[in-house]
Amino acid sequence: MRKFIITLLFVIIVPMFLYSQDIKVGTGLQPNPSSGGDWGTNALILNTEPIGPISGVTTPNGTIYLAINDTLSTTSGLIVRKSTDGGNTWTTHGNSITNRVNFPRLKMLASSNDSVFVWLQFGLSVYRWNINTNSVKQFDSTNVNDFDVVKSSTGSVYLWITTESGGLRRYGSTDFGWSYITSGYVQAGCKNVKMSFSATSDTMFATYRAYLNPVLEKSIIRVCRYRESAPGTLASAGFQNIVDSNALHTEFDVVAANSTVWIYYTEGSTGGIDIYCRTSTDNGTTYGTQFLAAGNPNVDEYYFSLGISGTSTRYCDFIYYSDSLQSGNPTNSTDKLMYKFTSTPNPGVFTGLTQISQFYPNWSSKNYKPVIIELGGVDVGAAWVGGSVAGRKVYWNRFLLTRTGNNGTQTPATYSLSQNYPNPFNPTTNISFTISKAGFVNIKVFDILGREVATLISQEMKPGNYNYKFDAKNLSSGVYFYKMEVNGFSDVKRMSVIK
Repeated sequence: MRKFIITLLFVIIVPMFLYSQDIKVGTGLQPNPSSGGDWGTNALILNTEPIGPISGVTTPNGTIYLAINDTLSTTSGLIVRKSTDGGNTWTTHGNSITNRVNFPRLKMLASSNDSVFVWLQFGLSVYRWNINTNSVKQFDSTNVNDFDVVKSSTGSVYLWITTESGGLRRYGSTDFGWSYITSGYVQAGCKNVKMSFSATSDTMFATYRAYLNPVLEKSIIRVCRYRESAPGTLASAGFQNIVDSNALHTEFDVVAANSTVWIYYTEGSTGGIDIYCRTSTDNGTTYGTQFLAAGNPNVDEYYFSLGISGTSTRYCDFIYYSDSLQSGNPTNSTDKLMYKFTSTPNPGVFTGLTQISQFYPNWSSKNYKPVIIELGGVDVGAAWVGGSVAGRKVYWNRFLLTRTGNNGTQTPATYSLSQNYPNPFNPTTNISFTISKAGFVNIKVFDILGREVATLISQEMKPGNYNYKFDAKNLSSGVYFYKMEVNGFSDVKRMSVIK
């Protein structure tokens, strides 16, 4: 199939005079309705192919936003699609960036009050766009090669950039990037940077290319650890080399939670690209040896995205493109978007391997990689550009737990646990429940002797109506009971598995 070309040039042809222009914003875009979906059934986000990368985020009220480099469906260049029903339907946000060019780097963040911001690279500058107020602010006049931005538990924002001259610099902000109160110089001779704040602590990890090789993708991948000593302020806690072999490493990223750190990276060239990982279980003090996270003979694995779910049973979410390199046209059987996860007790053991795409992912020089979006608790979604006979479009899929009938403006009056449907079933069934007040929800399955056989949900959850698709493929035929407990409420229902 198509040749996988390693490139760091995200813009193929962009007239240089455009870079001297201002970022322009627009309003009044028309919605582009889409159709429903759940994990296993893809939903349409956008009916056209992007010209560049995508980025997504979910707000505390549950609204999902996706920034898309788009010049086909509207008169704008960077639009935002949003969903208030868990990704079943999508509309276009009213504000946009009207410059019709490829923005080669995007990163969305949401504040605690549901405001949404996009950091974007335009030419050699970084800008912050508030999609709610439609205001745009340039970071400064520094010529930027690459950037990343993350948010801490205090609501502080940290912007790191690599400059055209190769310096890695860091900046802290307490007003969500409107101004920066602290700055620091990290290291010279660096390119590319990916960052992550631990989901459960004040520690931040940044990975980047250092001690640059003439072939950039063969450079050392280095990680540094910083602690947030005060809002907007970071203190260095150590540096380590993660990868220093002479192999090609085109992609890398990092996530962390509960003193566990995962650093993923691709290794190899076309026909032999695999994804490897190194983990730390002591909050980044030491790292174990690399292990294979995704790799099969005659298949390339790349275009990966990571997330932290925040539940004790499933922490590191991991999606990636499995490319069969077949000689003919791709199909859903040859080219797949795959999902798996691992937990902090066993950070190197992956479970839940699932193909989540019915519209096959695509490699493209436009650099629109799949993105994972954490939705809270065990709930997680993914967006990607998928192909079909009708062309390339942007699609969505979601994990088993589905929030339904609550867009942040409606709150159920009571707690309830519904009878599963279908019942009897083989092997999947739906379990619906409602929560009237936020609390820690436990839903467990027991056999007829009262022995616990499965934990479906064990986490903090917000008020709402929910549906969980339970897969009983590991259970034998028989009668089982499922029990829900939250805030003093308890209910039990009976169900039957028939195989």
